Amino acid sequence: MGIVKSVVKHPVMSAVALAGGIALTVATGGAALPIMVAAGATIGAGQIGYGVYKAATADSDAEAKQAFETMGNGTFEVATSALGAKAALSGAAKAGVKGAECTDDLNTAQALGKCFTVAPEATKVSAANIAGNAKTLVTGAISANSNKLRSEQVRYMSKANDAQAHRFNPNGTDAEILKNNPGVFKGDDGNFYLPNKWSPEEPYLIDSSKEQMIMMYGGDDMAVCDGGIFKGSYVDQTSLKTNGQLNYQDPTTLEYGKVMDVTKQAPGGFKIVDAGTKVNTLEGVRTVKAGEVVAVDHAGNPYVTPASNILKRNIPLDTPESAAGFEKLANLK
Repeated sequence: MGIVKSVVKHPVMSAVALAGGIALTVATGGAALPIMVAAGATIGAGQIGYGVYKAATADSDAEAKQAFETMGNGTFEVATSALGAKAALSGAAKAGVKGAECTDDLNTAQALGKCFTVAPEATKVSAANIAGNAKTLVTGAISANSNKLRSEQVRYMSKANDAQAHRFNPNGTDAEILKNNPGVFKGDDGNFYLPNKWSPEEPYLIDSSKEQMIMMYGGDDMAVCDGGIFKGSYVDQTSLKTNGQLNYQDPTTLEYGKVMDVTKQAPGGFKIVDAGTKVNTLEGVRTVKAGEVVAVDHAGNPYVTPASNILKRNIPLDTPESAAGFEKLANLK
């Protein structure tokens, strides 16, 4: 009953702590849950140890009673932390903590231990999710790592989509850059862009401060791919078709301007939203039009693309949710 007495004696502090826990869970999309479980178990274990010490050194019945209440509180915290560990891992996995995935078969003790091991990753993901939710709130546009992007998202795996690509060359004068990167143009704002076939009024921004890959899907269908995304999504086409090897290509090792054949092999997802929805992408803010969806690459970055492209280039996962999502996507007008 010690925990009940503590709540009764400190109702405001208890309410603040509860509200803080809820707020942190919402702000991080659930990524912080393993951290809170690990913290609760650690504090509880400390209380048990402190209570044992105080009981052993008690000079009166009142002190002994207080010591046992402290041990009881600690035991309660450790027990509730352990019982909530599997749910915490499940919530964190949905929030983007990779280390918390595939933990359904763990027992209670194993799940509690897992919360400790994934805590460092959960901390990083929590920070990214808080930033994503804040950006979405401030700008009104869906951003990476936000709860709004993650909710009702349908997951998939890309088909073996073939494309050509070359590494964007940012070196030289403006004239040299345009000459070395066919199709690229310079905007009035001084930035370089690539035409967007699907939304001509919203060309793809090329961030020359980062590695950028120019993607060519045939004809005038071109796009810009962040180097970090490309590295985890595209493999050498020859190696894949010759021996099935997934040889992912690192842009930093590629020659500028040299066109190569690549094949996309990456997990991703999509979310159906209302036309007119704004999305913060790596190429700038995009507006979703009728027949378009918000897609998410393997690293969690959103982009806007026609629903037909998702259906053409990807396959649903072997889950009822993914299959139902693709069926709904096929009927999107």
